[in-house]
Amino acid sequence: MSSQASQAAKKFLSEASTETTKGYDVPAIDLIESNEMLIARVALPGVSKSMIDLRVTEDTFSVEAKAMPKEGKYLRREMSPLGLKRELKLPLEIKPEQVKATFENGILEVQLPKLVVVNAQRVEVD
Repeated sequence: MSSQASQAAKKFLSEASTETTKGYDVPAIDLIESNEMLIARVALPGVSKSMIDLRVTEDTFSVEAKAMPKEGKYLRREMSPLGLKRELKLPLEIKPEQVKATFENGILEVQLPKLVVVNAQRVEVD
């Protein structure tokens, strides 16, 4: 990857994050929009379901998975000893109380229902 492309990727990731992830690996996220919801697919290789800390608000998405250190002398270490962490500012508001998540084969899939005004209610002014 060229130096310019690498700098652009780092800038994009830092702008997309609302919190520093210094020292953590940053998992890849796909964010997909349908009419009713956003779907976040997060790559969490080598993680078990019990290690995942998922938090959402009306406009943010945060996932963290703690690392499980292995015994022995590391000859090469490319994975963070802290684990994986990513926080995003969502492009629209969601209903946090209706969020559902599943985890299978290292992929966390989170369904984030949009906060949608279905029908505006007309109000009489006295």
